[in-house]
Amino acid sequence: MSTPSKSTPSQSASLKYTPHALAATVALVLALTGCGAKQEEAPAAKPEVAAATPPAPPSVCQASQSWITSPNPPAEVPAAESFCDFYQFSWQWFLAQVSPAADTSTGANRVFETNRLHNPKIKSGQCSLPALMGQAKAALMLDIRDDKPQGFEDVQADGNALYDQNGNILVYNTWYSKAMCESTQAGFASGTFEIKVAWKVLPQPDPTYYSMQATLPGTKQQVTLGMVGFHLANWTANHPEMIWATFEHKTNAPLCDGSSAMPASGWSFASTDAATCLTQNPQKTSGPPSASCSSFAFNTPNQKQDPQPLTGTPNNICRQYAWGNQQGASVNGNNNQANVDAIVQLNEQLVGPKGMLTVLPDTDPMAIWKHYEMIGGIWTKGGASSGNAPVPHMSSGKVVPGDPNSPQRGSLELANMSMETFQQGDSSYVPNCFGCHNFDTAKPLNVSHICTSLFSSDDSGKNCVIPPPAAPAAAPAATAAPGKP
Repeated sequence: MSTPSKSTPSQSASLKYTPHALAATVALVLALTGCGAKQEEAPAAKPEVAAATPPAPPSVCQASQSWITSPNPPAEVPAAESFCDFYQFSWQWFLAQVSPAADTSTGANRVFETNRLHNPKIKSGQCSLPALMGQAKAALMLDIRDDKPQGFEDVQADGNALYDQNGNILVYNTWYSKAMCESTQAGFASGTFEIKVAWKVLPQPDPTYYSMQATLPGTKQQVTLGMVGFHLANWTANHPEMIWATFEHKTNAPLCDGSSAMPASGWSFASTDAATCLTQNPQKTSGPPSASCSSFAFNTPNQKQDPQPLTGTPNNICRQYAWGNQQGASVNGNNNQANVDAIVQLNEQLVGPKGMLTVLPDTDPMAIWKHYEMIGGIWTKGGASSGNAPVPHMSSGKVVPGDPNSPQRGSLELANMSMETFQQGDSSYVPNCFGCHNFDTAKPLNVSHICTSLFSSDDSGKNCVIPPPAAPAAAPAATAAPGKP
């Protein structure tokens, strides 16, 4: 069913962001070094964030065919906690969740569709209700972007609607593991994870997208939806802040620096003229697009409406930072180059021109995923509270510098173009996942924005509360038989 992979934004080992040329070979990747260099922080790291120096790792972050043929994702990141370790962990979980479902009795085609679906209309107690599972239920649980309060997770980071180049609004689903419902006030249960998926309307069937049939919210309009974004947040014992990883369709949006080759089908979130302007006005560094392209209003949302219409003026979107990292050294010791190397190396081995998924026959159910790629991930050092962002961002109406003591690691400006579209760069109030999903070890449940709707909240409505399990009912008192004392 699938067609050959199209050109997408990628990046060289020098942190100069260049197009992901399909003519590249795996040999190029083998030249890359530094994946998961055991010293996670750069040499200039401050003592309070420096890591112990571990043994030297392999020069290339290795993927395995078994992740595709016999998925068995790990419960924890290896103790060394290199960048490579985190991204191997995340790719394994992604491939396991998008594998064909063994049990299709609920109408699920893929494993992630066998998890429980979040119902955006029910504000508490969902874990006590019968589970919603499968594609048919997912089609009923779709939500559109609208202006949302902090803590609501079925739409977008800032509530703004994104319209693709056909003028159709994106819609969303959220899944969560059954184990999440076994959590207590002390923290999430082992096996807890959340998945958020973004879908766009496909005007006609397109074999390069994982798709499903659905009726758009508030209408009787039957459409085909194609997956454009996939967020995965995994809780582990050592990382209760959750390990956040995000994946996208390769033709979502170009890089703002003008280095992206135009896909044959065009970009989903940028017009041909807008993308051509970027190419004709290249930037030497990553970041905002050239001022010469200002007429295309890149990364600017339409005026909010209530409710948001299902069709509207198409937005022009470009990605400021490939793989979620600015060029150069990070102020908090995060080794940006090692982070990028790990992402690029695994993408090349799995979905590059000769990647393990790319070479599968189109009849293989896993072949569809060659049209997707990992964008990046983020976590904290040692599972610490997420603290302040280590990159410049907006706060109280002004740009503030990054915090050199921030424990955040990985893709420090991570943004999925289908979910955090309008929150990029120094002007963003939400520079990465922890901008919304702030993690505090004193309130570990609040990192999840669906926790209150699965269980309950306190009087403020901001803190997740999980009631203790009800005590078992007392056995009825025995009664004496007639005639007996």
